[in-house]
Amino acid sequence: MIKFRVAKILFGLVAIVCLFASCNNRVVFDESQKIDKNGWNMLDNKQFKVNISETDALYSYRFAINLRHTNDYSYNNIFFFVTTLFPDGSVAKKDTIECILANYDGTWKGKGNADIKDNRFWFAQNVKFTQKGEYVFKIEQATKDTILLGIKDIGLHIEKQSL
Repeated sequence: MIKFRVAKILFGLVAIVCLFASCNNRVVFDESQKIDKNGWNMLDNKQFKVNISETDALYSYRFAINLRHTNDYSYNNIFFFVTTLFPDGSVAKKDTIECILANYDGTWKGKGNADIKDNRFWFAQNVKFTQKGEYVFKIEQATKDTILLGIKDIGLHIEKQSL
């Protein structure tokens, strides 16, 4: 009887995972990295390696920064440098991205409980991958603080767009 219940629960979990995976087949990459609890050193860039196996002319892509911060973060915005390295080793470009974290009244934007907020900031759309292989995206905090407090995680999200 217990084995049957366990099998039933496992089957249900697998079905739910498959359902969510099939509903979001546009996501090409979604990964976050933890920031040291003592703060994010401006010299510590976070690298995300993305393998692109096709250069499909039917699709373009859009990019977002995923950011998780605490109430200990001291500012209403944050700046990042995002550098893209092509599979052949060439540097495509270095963008400066500003993300607004708080509303005019000082309340935090994003989702989450009172202490931690999750945000997604779209910063590029209609991007084409022109080479197959491993792209490297480097994200650096670009604030005036050498050690930036209150940031928990930084991530990169890429998904397909139809033309």
